[in-house]
Amino acid sequence: MNVTLHELTGELIRVVPMDKSHIQGLYEAANDENIWAHLPKTITTLHDMEAFVEEALQTKESGAEFPFVIIHRETGKIVGTTRFLYMSSAARSLEIGWTWFHPSMWGTSVNTECKYLLLQYCFEYLNTIRVQFKTDERNIRSQKAIERLGAVKEGILRNQMIRKDGTFRNSVLYSIIDSDWPSVKQHLEQRLKLAEKAK
Repeated sequence: MNVTLHELTGELIRVVPMDKSHIQGLYEAANDENIWAHLPKTITTLHDMEAFVEEALQTKESGAEFPFVIIHRETGKIVGTTRFLYMSSAARSLEIGWTWFHPSMWGTSVNTECKYLLLQYCFEYLNTIRVQFKTDERNIRSQKAIERLGAVKEGILRNQMIRKDGTFRNSVLYSIIDSDWPSVKQHLEQRLKLAEKAK
């Protein structure tokens, strides 16, 4: 799948392709243990973040994934990251995952705008017919965030991963397909407008 974007810009954030210059900013954004409760890795040192970014860039070079950083426009600071995974030109599908934000962004419109920009790019520029999301069944906050996007819950993938503590993870699978996109787009635009008015 040919992802060539340089930047996606919203009212609150910029979504830009990850590169090594982002390591320090990502490390600063990642400095909260709550971020890592349900993610496959835990980043606690700058070296951990260097390895995280290096691995992400290797997957980009191989064409398997496309990682982004999320920059808060008002402060200019990196506040999180996300990426495209499981990209298939033949199936015209991909997954949006590995998303995390500094907790100061939780409960704001940043995730909504980030997903709006990415979904718009997927459906209107890449011409995907399916975008999926997965999250740990224990991660209720993430499930609610995905459901607020308008994604459809498709089911549970049993023992889909092994957690850091060695327990087996069931993952909740969601999707948005091309025929969903017009209504999802309208829904997200309305949410963003309401949030702007409430400021």
